[in-house]
Amino acid sequence: MIVNLALGIVTLSVLLVTFRVLRGPSWGDRIMAFDFLSVNLVVLFALIAVKTRLIVMLDAALVLSLLGFLSTVALTRYLLVGRVMR
Repeated sequence: MIVNLALGIVTLSVLLVTFRVLRGPSWGDRIMAFDFLSVNLVVLFALIAVKTRLIVMLDAALVLSLLGFLSTVALTRYLLVGRVMR
């Protein structure tokens, strides 16, 4: 029951943060919301793994967390410097 409640709350959070990513007032807000969205999706995958007892979902959560971190760093660097790599 608690896992179902947590799934509902995290799903609502994903929807609200997605709205902020799409309609953020500035690029900084959008990047921060995108980072929070990736964290929420990792938690959502972990909760699904607990509910369904599929270990594969934890691997997917790990990959998603790495991609979320790297994309946040790349977007921030592009916003500040104007390029991602030298």
